[in-house]
Amino acid sequence: MKPIILLAILVALTGNVAASSVCEIASSEFIKAVEVYQKEGSTAFVKRLLKNGPLENDTRSLSQAQSLGQIEQFFGSVETASILSAKELGSRSCYIIGILEYQNGPAFAVANYYNGVRGIGATSMFFRTEPEKILPKQFLVE
Repeated sequence: MKPIILLAILVALTGNVAASSVCEIASSEFIKAVEVYQKEGSTAFVKRLLKNGPLENDTRSLSQAQSLGQIEQFFGSVETASILSAKELGSRSCYIIGILEYQNGPAFAVANYYNGVRGIGATSMFFRTEPEKILPKQFLVE
């Protein structure tokens, strides 16, 4: 009987950890996608962002790699990246704002991750070079 009680407690604790860590998982996935970007380029980056999400093989979503290619033409290759904000939007969704630091300037990435049936993957994303188009005014002014 004790193993059953222990198993029930373990299942309950695991469920709570999974529900509360959607942004931790999404942040980890975003960083893994950046590593892919540095090694394999913008198309591989976008594919990695979309992996497990409903837009995984969507041609229009994959075309986001073209905007990154345009950024690279002016800013050079991506060198580092970090997450500026990860905001939980419900128990299964996380809104991430990241900065991609290229050789000659930064770009900003926004991705909404959702923990669905196939795992966690981006359901939307976009990239901009102007921080005022991405970041809340309070973030820039404070």
